[in-house]
Amino acid sequence: MRSFTLCSLLFVTCLAAQQPTWQLPNGGLAAYLAEEEMEPEPANARLPGCLLPHAPLLLQSELAADARSVAMEAQDWRWIAPLVAFDLRLAKVGKVTLRLPRVPGLGDLAFTGTAMPPGADGHQRFELQWKVEAPTLRPGEKALVAGGKPLYGGSGQGTLQLDRKFDAKRGVVEEFSAKLALDVAFGPFQGNGKLAGTWSQHWVLRAVQGHREAGFDARVAEAIRNGCLSIQHALQPDRPEFATVPAGKDHPCGEGRLALAIQTLLVAGHSPTDEFLVQALAELRRRDIRETYSLAVAIAAIEQQYAPAGERDSLLAGALQHPVPRTPGETDRALLTEWRQRLLQNRDSSVDNAYRSRFWYLGGKGFDNSNSQYALLGLWSAQLCQLPTDRGVWLGAAEHWLAAQHPAEGKPRGLQLTDLRVLRDQGLAAAKPTASARTAVPRGFSYTLPGSEAAYGSMTCAGITGLALCMAALATNDGGKSTVDNRLEDALRNGFAWLSQHRTVRWNAGAVPHRSEFYFYWLYSLERACELSRIGLIDGWDWYHDGAQVLLALQDDNGCFGEATLEEQCLAVLFLKKAQLPAITGAR
Repeated sequence: MRSFTLCSLLFVTCLAAQQPTWQLPNGGLAAYLAEEEMEPEPANARLPGCLLPHAPLLLQSELAADARSVAMEAQDWRWIAPLVAFDLRLAKVGKVTLRLPRVPGLGDLAFTGTAMPPGADGHQRFELQWKVEAPTLRPGEKALVAGGKPLYGGSGQGTLQLDRKFDAKRGVVEEFSAKLALDVAFGPFQGNGKLAGTWSQHWVLRAVQGHREAGFDARVAEAIRNGCLSIQHALQPDRPEFATVPAGKDHPCGEGRLALAIQTLLVAGHSPTDEFLVQALAELRRRDIRETYSLAVAIAAIEQQYAPAGERDSLLAGALQHPVPRTPGETDRALLTEWRQRLLQNRDSSVDNAYRSRFWYLGGKGFDNSNSQYALLGLWSAQLCQLPTDRGVWLGAAEHWLAAQHPAEGKPRGLQLTDLRVLRDQGLAAAKPTASARTAVPRGFSYTLPGSEAAYGSMTCAGITGLALCMAALATNDGGKSTVDNRLEDALRNGFAWLSQHRTVRWNAGAVPHRSEFYFYWLYSLERACELSRIGLIDGWDWYHDGAQVLLALQDDNGCFGEATLEEQCLAVLFLKKAQLPAITGAR
């Protein structure tokens, strides 16, 4: 009996050792060339249910802990076949059962079918059928409904014929071909549209890349240069999208768009003496700017003119302890003073500004966290230009962000935040857990106060940004650590714990209703929040490397990031450039 047990254990161990796994470099990725088409072609050339950029990559950070499958949910239905192709748990011959959870617009997909024996060259064929089923609630969830609408609510079925080639020695899927036949109806959050036809995909491995390997920085620099070309081309101040529209007309923020384009080009290295920027800056100065977002970005654009070259590198190298004070000319100083005062007039009048500072588009009674963070960014840029804001405003803003943070999502857990300087000097080796790693509780932010909606990524980053700016401004104004610093730092760490729990560069993290919204704004928000606090790794996750790889894969030969609007193009370039200067030394 003992002998039989020992043999059985050895047999099981052998089987486990033979199980195929992905062998991507730590922090690296597999990049693919993709050919994809829909038959019949949609009448309007747009595929229903596809609201996000689609990058044919597999990031090592997206793999499950056992490296045998992909841990992320489907970005949209175009990711059904890749997720199946990349699932090495399906290497077993015979009957296949699989469940892809929570495909946006549909629900869970329940698969059944067969897997053929793999050939000597690693080829394997799958014949699968699937149908849409309602997702089940997870621990802590109360309902999969928002605004009275089901978050998934789709229906339909289809088949999947898939051939893949897995290279066991390299530990990578070299290619796959798939025909996904589908006849589905999407739920309310995907517009209740229908889709019927066959989606064909052929992905071929282009390269396995290591973490920030040689050539990465050069590729990013080229992407920034090419990305600026379309922005420069669009920077004609008389264009309709830059127009001034009377207040209340859906907040078009034409001046904000103009200022964002100027700021992006300046951050990317263009000189303010370039003729096209001289004209654009002159036009910006002439505008009667009133809205919070436009005022904040306009202040940042003017401030950027006076920023010294190489400032971020000097801060990370320790050559500078703080950003260099800007010295604007007399005319710009007067303009910045006026704009800063208008920003302060846009505070929410429904609360006592002596105790709470939060902002709305044009002031009055109301606020939102997006305008509130942009207002603080504008005040911070003004402070860099030696136009400080009263300490009481920053204290009131700190109290707002502390009150706006959502309740905990789960229990306290360890959180490892790695400083940008440490990442630069030590690479991913700096992410090794240490006994001194402090705990945190995942707590996010939404557009307003808790209770109205679930937390999501771009607004959680807005909260982290607000907390970091308050910490930096109060430390500067107080000449040291402020009286609310401990509460702010705890809230900051809890925000980063939320980002760690919901980490992704595929969609706006967190709440499902917002996943398909503001994708480029999400990446830019992530960059801003992390750079302000000088955070290079979040629990070992290199947020910048992964986000940059997706943007590099999306950029076309004209420098455009897919179908990005002008604002989105700017946000993509600002992310790649790491535009936000550190304001604090970093949470630990």
